[in-house]
Amino acid sequence: MPEIDVLIHTGDLTNFGELKSLEESVRMIGTISAELKLVIAGNHDIPLDKTNRVENMTDEEYSKYHASAMEIMTGPMANGSTFSVYASPYTIGSGGWAFPYKSNEDRFNDANQTAANKVSVSENPIPLGVHIVMTHGPPYSILDQVDGQNLGCPSLLRAVGRVRPLMHCFGHIHEGHGANIVTWKPDGKTEQINEYPYANEWPVQPGKQTLMVNAAIMRNTARGMRPDYKPFIVSLDLPHL
Repeated sequence: MPEIDVLIHTGDLTNFGELKSLEESVRMIGTISAELKLVIAGNHDIPLDKTNRVENMTDEEYSKYHASAMEIMTGPMANGSTFSVYASPYTIGSGGWAFPYKSNEDRFNDANQTAANKVSVSENPIPLGVHIVMTHGPPYSILDQVDGQNLGCPSLLRAVGRVRPLMHCFGHIHEGHGANIVTWKPDGKTEQINEYPYANEWPVQPGKQTLMVNAAIMRNTARGMRPDYKPFIVSLDLPHL
C-alpha cells in the first residue's frame, strides 16, 4: 500500500459477523499508515447492528464495544485540505443480515425529496455540500449488476444525483468491482457514465460529475469468495483552508 492520507473501508469487515474476525479486521486496518481512517459496517457485520446483534452480547458489552470505536473529529488534514463525509451502512435486504431496509423505503432523502412510490424513513438524509458519500450498498444501475440484473438502490441514486458529491464509495455487490465517472443531468439523472477499470487521470467536475467506486475486495470464484480485487488509490482535489 503506498502512502495515503485517508483510508476508506465501506463495510463487510467479517464473513458472518464473528466478533473475533471483526477484531482481527480492525487490527489489520490499524497497521495501515494513513492520517485518517473511515470505516463503516456492512450487512455481514451483524454484531454492529444493535437490532440484529449476536445473542450472547449484552447491552453493556455492546455499548462498551461501540464507545471504544466512536470519535467525532473536526479540523483540517495535515496538508490543509478539508472535506465533509456522509456515511451509511444500510442496504436493501432482510433475512437476518445487518442494517437492512425494505425496497419501498427511502433512507437517503426526506419526504419532500423521495420518489412517489417510496416512503421516506430517513432520519439523516444526505445533505447538500457533502464531498464524499460512503455507503455499503451501491446506487441503482451503477456498478451493481449480478447476472445482468441491477441490484442497487434507486433512492440512493436519487440522493447522490441530488447532492452530486465528488466521490461515492461503496461495495456489497462483488461483481460490480470497478470505477466510473458519472456526469449528471440538471434533474439529477445520469447523463453519461465513463468506465475506468485501469489507472486514469481525469479531474472530476464539481457539481457536475461524481467518481463512483465499487471497492469490493472479495471475488466469487469456483473455490468460493477470494480476496482477489485490489484497493483503489484515488487523488481528489479538495478545498483547503
